[in-house]
Formats: sequence, structure tokens, C-alpha cells
Amino acid sequence: MRIKNKIDWKALTSMPGSKKLGEKKVLILDTALKIISEDGLQGLGVTRLSKETGLSKSLILYHYETMDRIIEDLFFFSGKMARYFIEKNYNPEHSFEQKTASMISALFEWVIYNKEVGEFFILMFHQSGKTPSMGEIQKYIFGNARELWERLFLESMRYNSLEEIRILVTGIMNMITGTLIMMVSTKDTDNYEEHIMTLKFNIESLLKVELPSIDL
Repeated sequence: MRIKNKIDWKALTSMPGSKKLGEKKVLILDTALKIISEDGLQGLGVTRLSKETGLSKSLILYHYETMDRIIEDLFFFSGKMARYFIEKNYNPEHSFEQKTASMISALFEWVIYNKEVGEFFILMFHQSGKTPSMGEIQKYIFGNARELWERLFLESMRYNSLEEIRILVTGIMNMITGTLIMMVSTKDTDNYEEHIMTLKFNIESLLKVELPSIDL
């Protein structure tokens, strides 16, 4: 399933370990993401949200007492969307090489088919160390990602030790994260095929495997 400019909040909130959201919170989050995409974090405020959602300021503050709480939920759910794409693409019957390629493809889809989310996530990646709560959310998101990659490597039964797996997983996660950050930060998502080809070559060199083509 490819999401383009529309977040499937129902699917995201139904995922294990997720949060439940009412209709008003979804409206607030959707609108806040749009505002941040257009005008950055400085554009987000209760007056602007009230105007664009049609909700009263008091109702917005009832659901989210500060703008920081809105930003935290957006960060949390942007991470959930990444896992959502991965699980939609993941086939347990595929080979290690096919699974690796599908996970890479899923992460590029996550960024490319909803650019607002990708841009926000990269922004928060740089901001997350500023508060303990944002740091915890980033830790949760990357912990989930590491869990998925380690499961894939363990299932492959081709690596010699847990330490080797941890080193390879760290390497592949750093490569993917670095590529996505560079691609989004430079607003170069239209050239995603070139980025994927370079990333594929680097990961093949790291893992000493040949991956199938990565198509979106």
C-alpha cells in the first residue's frame, strides 16, 4: 500500500505499541504537519491551528496542552509509519536478499510517498536531543528499527555471532538513515533512484551479498 499525501491514521493507531487517537486529535495532527511543512516549527501555534482546523483554541488545548505535545505525537507516528511500510512489504517466505531489498524499498516509499512526513522526521531527527521526551521517542523508533533488522539477520542463519550481526545492523541502519537525511535535506527526492543505486552498492559491499533490484 502506497500512501501519498494522506496518512492512514487508523492503520497507524492499530499497530502494536501505538497510541489511540480520536477524530479531533487526528485533525489537529494532520493540520499541524501541513503547517510545519509550509512554514516550519515557528509557524505552528494555537491561533493558526484554530483557524485551519475550525476548532476552538480551548478545544485544541484540551487535547494538546502545548505545541510540544503535538510535535511529540507527530514524531512518534512518523516512526510508526516507517514500520507500517516495512510490514506491508515484508514477506517471511522471501530470501534474505529479497527481504533486505524490500525493507530498503519500504523506507524509501515512506519518505517519497509522503514528503511532509519525511521532511518532518528529518527535522525532528536533528531536534530530538533537545528534550528528554523527544529523545525517548527517537530511542523507541530506532529501537524498533533495530529489532526488525536483527530479526532479519538472525533468521538468515548466515552470520557467525550476535556481535557480527549487531555491527552489520548498525552499519546498514547508518547507511540508510544517512542516505534519507541527505536526500530529504537537499530536497532531492525526485532523484531517489540514484540514491537507491548508491545505497544498494554500499550495502552489498558491507554484507557481501548481491541484492535484487529495488523498485518503488
